[in-house]
Amino acid sequence: MRLRSRVIVLASLVFLLPIAAAADDGPTLYKQLCESCHEAGTERAPSRDVLRAMTPERVLTAMETGPMLSMAAGRTGVERRAIAEFVTGKSFAQALSTTPSPQSMCKAGGEFNPLAGPRWSAWGVNTSNTRYQDAAMAGLTAADVPRLRVKWAFAFPGELSVDSQPTVAGGRVFAGTQSGAVYALDAASGCVRWMFQAAAAVRAAVSVGRIDTRSGQRLAAFIGDRSGNVYAVDAGSGELLWKRLVDDFPFARVTGSPTFHNGRLYVGVASGEDANQLLISFHHQYGSHSSITHPGGGLRDAGTRRQGHRVLISNEVGHVTH
Repeated sequence: MRLRSRVIVLASLVFLLPIAAAADDGPTLYKQLCESCHEAGTERAPSRDVLRAMTPERVLTAMETGPMLSMAAGRTGVERRAIAEFVTGKSFAQALSTTPSPQSMCKAGGEFNPLAGPRWSAWGVNTSNTRYQDAAMAGLTAADVPRLRVKWAFAFPGELSVDSQPTVAGGRVFAGTQSGAVYALDAASGCVRWMFQAAAAVRAAVSVGRIDTRSGQRLAAFIGDRSGNVYAVDAGSGELLWKRLVDDFPFARVTGSPTFHNGRLYVGVASGEDANQLLISFHHQYGSHSSITHPGGGLRDAGTRRQGHRVLISNEVGHVTH
């Protein structure tokens, strides 16, 4: 009888978990996101017959700049195009390319020094998450703000929004995107120093720190994605140093900025379920973890900070643990 009860509980959990669609699975994405309106004759929602008469370019425009913008804002460029091709039954004339154009790349390399110039690493600028930048580090005062002017602008290829807070270090700006592309831009000109492709969307701010590797010390940019992966890439070149899946739960995701301190990387993991929230401590060199904490509640950007020899963990349900 006890065994049967366990089977029933496990089966119930399986059916409750949503089925994740592949990025290019147009039919499944349409069923999850669009079918309830377009198949039910909802006012102002074109029927499937009307959509089939359109071009995929027109449907994509509606999702990216038109009336469907709010519905499609959380999807990647690949996903939006998959939906457009499915509902119209036609292919795009040109394939999607998220590779930066040659004109957008920086012409010269330049040495990367994270201690040179203004800097803001991770979400809270330091391990105490003070989020305070003094005038000397910022290079401006409150009185200068009304006189600020746009110096450059960068359009992220194939993106509607960029949710990660930019990290500034060594004259570079690091930012992640919905499609998983992480860019290192030149702070002075906006040209692209490098682009790294993560396996999923990157919402958390990038952290920068100096680590030891088999080839010597390297300056690393630490990245977390929404599939539960953490990466260390060379902050100067974008070369992958190591990658680790921090939790094998199907919907694990890293939404809080990794925190680097005294040779360890602290990574908060969320899953959308209070029973499966983790804080994992990594050895920086190889990405092997040595400790795991279960604070409960989703860990967000402000989730981790240091106080003396303790790590304080705050979550979205208002709890603080250490």
